[in-house]
Amino acid sequence: GESMLRYRAREYDTAVRYHAEMNFNMIRNWVGQIGEDEFYDACDRHGVVVWQDFWLANPWDGPDPDDDAMFLRNVQDYVLRIRNHPSIGLYVGRNEGFPPKPIDDGIRATLDGLHPGMHYIPSSADGPVSGHGPYQVQSPKFYFTERATPKFHSEMGMPNVVTLDSLRLMMPESALWPPNAIWGLHDFTAAGAQNGADFRARVEKSYGPADNVADWLWLAQFENYEGYRGMFEAQSTHRMGLLIWMSHSCWPSFVWQTYDYYFEPTAGYFGAKKASEPLHIQWNAASDNIEVVNYSAGAAPGLTARVQLVNSDGAVKWEKSAALDSAEDSMQVPFKMEYPAGLTPVHFIRLELRQGQKLVSDNFYWRGTEEENYRALRTLPKVAIDAATTAEQRGDRWFLTTTLTNASQTPALMVRLKAVREKSGDRILPAIYSDGYVPLMPGEKRVITTELRDADTRGEKPRIVVEGFNVSSGGN
Repeated sequence: GESMLRYRAREYDTAVRYHAEMNFNMIRNWVGQIGEDEFYDACDRHGVVVWQDFWLANPWDGPDPDDDAMFLRNVQDYVLRIRNHPSIGLYVGRNEGFPPKPIDDGIRATLDGLHPGMHYIPSSADGPVSGHGPYQVQSPKFYFTERATPKFHSEMGMPNVVTLDSLRLMMPESALWPPNAIWGLHDFTAAGAQNGADFRARVEKSYGPADNVADWLWLAQFENYEGYRGMFEAQSTHRMGLLIWMSHSCWPSFVWQTYDYYFEPTAGYFGAKKASEPLHIQWNAASDNIEVVNYSAGAAPGLTARVQLVNSDGAVKWEKSAALDSAEDSMQVPFKMEYPAGLTPVHFIRLELRQGQKLVSDNFYWRGTEEENYRALRTLPKVAIDAATTAEQRGDRWFLTTTLTNASQTPALMVRLKAVREKSGDRILPAIYSDGYVPLMPGEKRVITTELRDADTRGEKPRIVVEGFNVSSGGN
């Protein structure tokens, strides 16, 4: 009925809004699986381009159609239905392969007649584009050296582990720990394309073992953030574009997503959002270059890039700055990292890009004196974060502004906000956070905004809870 249509429209609006908030400007309608008008309406509204596949799975998974004429009648009907949506960006004949020639010829003829001038490619992973993963966790260095491709890359992904709140909705308490077959039912299989065993081994090698699910989930967020940020930052050399497999999960899962089934953004969401900024400063883990990448920010003159190398006790061990101008669709290297003596086993690279006094991009990395050994982070003391939130209701929305302050002498890592209902304490989802899983160095302040629908508060006022890897939980 009408209420179901409104619900579906809202779900699509939320999903596409989340993509836009991550600085994603394209969604692939994989094998044409989405047919609802509400999806295209949401993409039109949020300015997100649609990569529109036709209905052909790859040749080894999907048979060729038995009735070419019926397939092409469907092509004609579908193009007539969607062609007036400004979000349609290109049509693609087949996933990871080429359509049979009669169908490819027919698609081309249909598009020439009904949607002239619109780009068409026959295969999602061949010719002017590349694809085929990988789909399991990799190091940022791997992405810079092996996946900085000079073509648009249509599929790449890795596991993306949910928070404890979401995990408790996915399975019974008895199944939370250790990882087991029920985790496998939610796609965290030991083998297969996602290779959950490799993800677990990588977390343990880098951060040390965990004997309970809460600790392990926090360690997994480091891997989420680093991996999804690395995938997108590695595109800096050629700037041809990347789509991840996948950007929306259709059921509760541990893999191939940035926000989860319940619309909870994970650290992977904020890592992707950071890396995909129109104007961005980053560390290239393979070359040790500091890079300023301008994807779509226009001409940006009068920039200052600055780096600090900070020990785990907050002491600044090295810093450098450089002036530069940035043109759109460019990557520049204002300087290279240097590593003086006296660094703690884990230390931090802190980057800022300013235009005059305005901060236009910042970034933060953890680095080990032994490559990818971050176990010393486990010894960081707990930190109490001061959080002050103001909340304002405007129409059907709530807008919350939270000022976070680390008054301690210890860095606070993976600090996240969680909007909850004032009395029940339940999460309010969806929620649009300006940032999340952020660092707070000693004495540092950060301001994070949160946008909520009033309907999602269910009649309660919203409040903010602060959590983090080494944060004493609290709220206001």
